[in-house]
Amino acid sequence: MSLPVTTAPDLLLGVDSVALVAPDGDAVRGTMVLDGRHRGPDGRPALGALGVLVDEVLGYSIIASLPPDSWTVSTEIWVDLLAPLPYAGRLHADARTVQVGSFAVGRVLDEEGRVLAECRERGRVIDDVPDPDAPLPPAPSEAGDGLAAALGLALGDVSRLEVAPPLENPRRMLHGGVSLAASEVVATWSRMAAGCPLATSSVHVLHTRAAAYGETLELTTRTVHAGRSLWVTDVVGTVAGRPVVQARVSAQ
Repeated sequence: MSLPVTTAPDLLLGVDSVALVAPDGDAVRGTMVLDGRHRGPDGRPALGALGVLVDEVLGYSIIASLPPDSWTVSTEIWVDLLAPLPYAGRLHADARTVQVGSFAVGRVLDEEGRVLAECRERGRVIDDVPDPDAPLPPAPSEAGDGLAAALGLALGDVSRLEVAPPLENPRRMLHGGVSLAASEVVATWSRMAAGCPLATSSVHVLHTRAAAYGETLELTTRTVHAGRSLWVTDVVGTVAGRPVVQARVSAQ
């Protein structure tokens, strides 16, 4: 199989140029362009907007460390912000595997080479290898206004996200980077509703079960700590009452 495989969320969120640095290695690089579709509910460029780019470079690094025709799914993704994201411009990400088939680390940089975020991912090997030639839905014609709108995420006391083709990975399940993005957006919305002005500084997402095409992910939040300089929110995403995504989002 030729790696990496372009996904529908790549097209949706402007991720491009994801590629192996060398055909026989596990170093992966990718880029994306930030614009209006990547703003969070607080008007800032959302840390969650990095979710798809990060999951792509980390995940394909892990896959590339395995024998040909192998595949993995992300079980945990961490992203830590080191500097504010720009409102527009191209970002670069790179990743390498530190434990074959299971763990990769990476970073996100701006156009000048400054490190904006550190990231890591734990993956699990599966037998269900996707079809690399499956057709992709068409890319959206407009960038959209904000990350919630781009994802089709309906915000509320219980936020809802329908698993539709633009949000799917090559196995037609909810993309791990999309679930990270949605978790960060609902956490930000929850902080704003409580009057907190802090910006997201880190996200840790666990994927406990896959969400398939046509299912609706329901996301709820719980404030763990509400301080003036540190705010911590837990996010739980379920499908028909079964846990799918659990995240801890910090702001400071």
